[in-house]
Amino acid sequence: MAPLVWLVTGTTSGIGRAVVEEIVARGDKVIASGRKVEARLGSLKSDSVALLELDVAGGRAAITAAIQSAWAIFGHIDVLLNNAGISSMGSAEEATDAYITNMFNVNLFGQMHVTAAILPLLRAQGHGVVAFTSSSTAWTPLPFMSHYAASKAALSAYVESLRKELKPLGIDTVAFECGGCVTHLGQPREEGAAAFGSEAAGVAAYGPGLMALGGMFATDPLAFMPGDPAKVAASMVDVVKREGVAAGKPWAVRVILGSDAYDSIKQKAAEILTLADAWKNVSYSTDRDGYSHETQKVYLEAVSIIEKE
Repeated sequence: MAPLVWLVTGTTSGIGRAVVEEIVARGDKVIASGRKVEARLGSLKSDSVALLELDVAGGRAAITAAIQSAWAIFGHIDVLLNNAGISSMGSAEEATDAYITNMFNVNLFGQMHVTAAILPLLRAQGHGVVAFTSSSTAWTPLPFMSHYAASKAALSAYVESLRKELKPLGIDTVAFECGGCVTHLGQPREEGAAAFGSEAAGVAAYGPGLMALGGMFATDPLAFMPGDPAKVAASMVDVVKREGVAAGKPWAVRVILGSDAYDSIKQKAAEILTLADAWKNVSYSTDRDGYSHETQKVYLEAVSIIEKE
């Protein structure tokens, strides 16, 4: 099989850099992109690794131009991994407009812009994979991480819908919903800048809640970060290539990575069912008179994420 060509965003550290190393170890080629990428990843350049300056928050026009340049490097791209992301902690009340806009530009709108820019090329090619690094907090938001969780929940919903649009065109789509992992997520995007959310600590009423959350993590931080970036990267590549731990499995649009992610999402799914059943009479009370309360089978099939091979 010919080597695949990957384009990965957010590769200057953490999972992104681990994915680049995993791709090369598998014999594939990769365009590693990010901000100040030449300075940060210059040592990785080779016949299999190209570098591309790309800020996913840089606006649609700049992103489209960068994608065109990326495509020309190896003549095509087989896999796009939208990995760039930021995180933070702070109260929702104190979040500034600039903070919120930046969070969603990096975690959501930038991913959408990169995807929209590459889709015409993948459609013309007739095949491809568009993958995303999402988070288990898309299902299980923590207090004081409302904007991060909201951006990831929106991202996973976007990917799920995108899958239904692109599957008939021969393009696969997947969101990797990752649990806690030892990375630099949450650190500022510029050296010397304050960490995101650090300015949001002035309302005393939120102090006890922040202290309780921080105390939970501070007792044993690694207990809440079971993920190994190298193993996360290996599983991501396995899923895309349908080998290793993913061999023989049908394609899935949402893949949970991490035991903490699995356990918390499983708990959340059970809790949602419990609440839905407890409030079923309220849900049904809004149907118009004479309606059968039976949802059309074709609609349920359209929204299902369990795919028929």
